Amino acid sequence: MDPRVRCVAVDLETTGLIPGHDRIVEIGAVAFSPAAGVEAEFAELVDPGIPIPPVASRVSGITDDMVRGRPTVAGSLPAFLAFLGDAVPVAHNAPFDVGFLAADAARLGLAAPSTPVVDTRALARAVFPDRRSYALEALCRELGLARSAHRGLADAHSCRMLFLACLERLGAAGAGTDPADLASIGGPVIDLAARAPAALATVAGLSRAIEGGADVEIAYESARKERTFRRIQPLSFSVVGGSPAVIAFCRLRGERRTFLVDSIREIRAV
Repeated sequence: MDPRVRCVAVDLETTGLIPGHDRIVEIGAVAFSPAAGVEAEFAELVDPGIPIPPVASRVSGITDDMVRGRPTVAGSLPAFLAFLGDAVPVAHNAPFDVGFLAADAARLGLAAPSTPVVDTRALARAVFPDRRSYALEALCRELGLARSAHRGLADAHSCRMLFLACLERLGAAGAGTDPADLASIGGPVIDLAARAPAALATVAGLSRAIEGGADVEIAYESARKERTFRRIQPLSFSVVGGSPAVIAFCRLRGERRTFLVDSIREIRAV
């Protein structure tokens, strides 16, 4: 990587784990280059428009009082995208942050850059193998970097330092550090322009059903590619194996079942 390349490390705090259903409550980002160091910072609390669940507040320390009167994501996201510009985006567990940013950009009709995102979690797995944990806080502790604090800007700085530590290790080993190559480590390349969840409309339909206590009909595809049609009453969202899922009462089976959102091929209101 050209040491003069502008990079932006970003971290979000949210009300939950499901893009399109849960909301952003803080955006933290730091612009830097390997040669010049930190160039600028972006830190903004965001009013999610809904109460912040206690479990989310315990993680980040962000409360309803702190976000009351702050800009909504409609005001914050354009400012962040302008800050990002054409820089190389860097995030830890990038699918999470990028999923939220892309979902809101799609919902608001904002143009998002197609620059590949470097995931420092995937990068650290390749560069520092056999670690007990690849959580940002654990990696920072083991590598002697500043600890993450579960706040946007602090975690963005931790992500920046982890990225630079990975670059240093790769450079010492004589490995390539082209941004496109770094972004492809660990799986398919992701970017804000293409990352808007394909299931965004499905999540929105499930969210409305949860709020209204209503049933919906879904076409569900199993792991064996078998499609069944179910009438369900969505109850809540969850995460199964890193993927969003909905817990619902299945009228066909007469019991609660968990359905992966990405396996719901069709949804319609009853």
